[in-house]
Amino acid sequence: MSRILNWVTEEDKIGIQDNEILDQWEVPFGAWIDQMVDWIDANLVWLLDAIKWPFEFLLRNFVDNFLIEWLPWWGAVLLIFVIGCLVRSISVGVTAGLALALCGLLGADYWIESIRTIGMVLVAVVLCALIGIPLGILCGRVDSAWNAVRPILDAMQVVHAFVYMLPIIFFFSIGVVPATMVTMIFAIPPLIRLTNLGIRQVPEDVVEASRAYGATELRVLTDVQLPLARPALMAGLNQTLLLSISMLGIAAIMGAGGLGRLVYKSVQNLSVSQAASSGLALFIVAVVLDRLSQPEESDTGNLFSRIRKAWATRSNPEDLLKEVQESAAEKPSEKKEDEHKQLTPQERIGYAAAGVGGIVALISTFLTWGKDSGLLSGHSRTTDLDLAGQSFTGLQASGGSWAGYVVFGLSIFLILAAVSSFRKAGSGNRWFSPDGVVIASIAMLIVTLTYLLVNNAVGTVSYSHGIGIYLALASSIVMVLGGVYALWTAPYSALRPLSLTVSWSRILTAITAVLFIYIGSIAGWTFDERGSGQLSSAQEEEVAALKAECDADASTCPLNTLAIGSIYNDARLSNKIIRDGYTEEGGGLGYLSIIGIAAAALFVLPAAGLFRKEEHYRWRWTTLAAGTGLGVSLIGLVWIASLLRVSETLIVTGNGAFLVLTAGYILFSSSKKLLDEFRREMDYDDSAAAGAESEADQVALSET
Repeated sequence: MSRILNWVTEEDKIGIQDNEILDQWEVPFGAWIDQMVDWIDANLVWLLDAIKWPFEFLLRNFVDNFLIEWLPWWGAVLLIFVIGCLVRSISVGVTAGLALALCGLLGADYWIESIRTIGMVLVAVVLCALIGIPLGILCGRVDSAWNAVRPILDAMQVVHAFVYMLPIIFFFSIGVVPATMVTMIFAIPPLIRLTNLGIRQVPEDVVEASRAYGATELRVLTDVQLPLARPALMAGLNQTLLLSISMLGIAAIMGAGGLGRLVYKSVQNLSVSQAASSGLALFIVAVVLDRLSQPEESDTGNLFSRIRKAWATRSNPEDLLKEVQESAAEKPSEKKEDEHKQLTPQERIGYAAAGVGGIVALISTFLTWGKDSGLLSGHSRTTDLDLAGQSFTGLQASGGSWAGYVVFGLSIFLILAAVSSFRKAGSGNRWFSPDGVVIASIAMLIVTLTYLLVNNAVGTVSYSHGIGIYLALASSIVMVLGGVYALWTAPYSALRPLSLTVSWSRILTAITAVLFIYIGSIAGWTFDERGSGQLSSAQEEEVAALKAECDADASTCPLNTLAIGSIYNDARLSNKIIRDGYTEEGGGLGYLSIIGIAAAALFVLPAAGLFRKEEHYRWRWTTLAAGTGLGVSLIGLVWIASLLRVSETLIVTGNGAFLVLTAGYILFSSSKKLLDEFRREMDYDDSAAAGAESEADQVALSET
């Protein structure tokens, strides 16, 4: 009885309005879940192992053993190229292969983590497809299944990933396997929803007609419903892939490898260089995977906008399918029943110049470009400063290096363009056209000028140009003149009417590119850090005094250590040799970059419609701007790639060349949108139409 009175007394001390009274009626929900987790962990080990097995098997055998240990880097690039050609197009395959190769050029560590990232994402997407597509088909055909699955999908989309990440970590620890599980749970709902929607959107009369003709339910599914639901399936797979990519950061927190781990590590260590390199590699991998999985009907938008759209429509991915269908309906269809117009006489001359010039330029890369020293390689390898009596071709590291590679590649393109156009006008690749010829020719001309105008490195004993570079220059000039001559008479027209207003955005882009080039030209193009960290006699004495003071009095060690570090940092900065784009000791390519971008900016003014609004007028000037912008971009690429090819330790290319590369490409890509609108005009067969009309008149006359 006394106990009851005491309890009442304590109860009276806490009023109903006090928050503390809630503790007396606390529902132990967390304890219940904890008890369940403990029971599962103790009694269902076999089930956890069965769930873990497919993830562990695929990650160990496909990612670690095949992609990383067995497949060489060139094999991975070739595999991506083949997959891109098979599932999309040759251009997508080439772009994906080159982009993936760029991840390898960042370093061996970045290459391995890039391949591991691709493997992790592919494993997650494959397992999502193995579960999500059959489950989506079941939901699309059975209403009761959809009614049962839909609340689960709603919960998976509403609950944050951190909530179900904790029990997965408890059951499966941390590492790549549980991280892949969390990624799969997060990314699978859109695939199930879009598969269900695709099956349900198949017209009922088509399904009933197939059943009426005796088709089994399996044939109805495989021959009718799945083919018609293909756009929804592809959109679902693409959404699953995008959401898997967006989970790489959380996977890194859970201890998974890949590029997400490098990004997470760089943030922890405040390493700007590692963050930039790993971020670039992650962006490239994401773009490659996205391009390979994009449905053709929604092949628009950049990676960031597509990931943002995937997150925005995650709770209702059906809205995304509507956009895909609308874009497919609005996509213009090209006419294939008529032939393209034949080459004009001026075009024949231009293509002949491109073909012959391309052959000469191709041959020039195997001839001598430099003698007695390395013109480009001498800026980053001291042994190339004195190579007396030796000569080098356009493809050798001490010769043309990447300038020769670019000339070689553009020559192949121009030869193929000439052959394809003479065989059948308008056939082959879209860029086997007069504007494509002009762009490639201008870019080749600027690249040959880059090699001719670059300064000798400091300490070069002697150097002289060979016959090869002069042949490449002469053929480039001939091809530019021939291409421009063909461009001004080429029968091309826009697929849709162009806007009659002035494109101020293009003018602003040109101004921005000029500003970037100016900053890049005065920034460092090479950073020589071989003398970095060497202390002067005065600095050595100061360091010795600080160390002696620390030995005498231990309390001064923390401050003295900071002071010693500051002295070494000052020595590193003062002894670093930085050469910009104008110094004679450097490459001196800042002048060529400024002249090239200024010419491109001037070409943009008529291309933007500032003087005339006529479509063909803007198309021709846009071609000149695009070619010049691409050539300026290649100045930076040739300098960076050539020095990286032979670079010694502590000699690195500077950010000035990178800014030039970026600005030139921005100007080129801003012109590409208008160029894509133009196609070769069709040559309609009027005689066939006239014959059909006369035949109809004869039939009508006979009936009369």
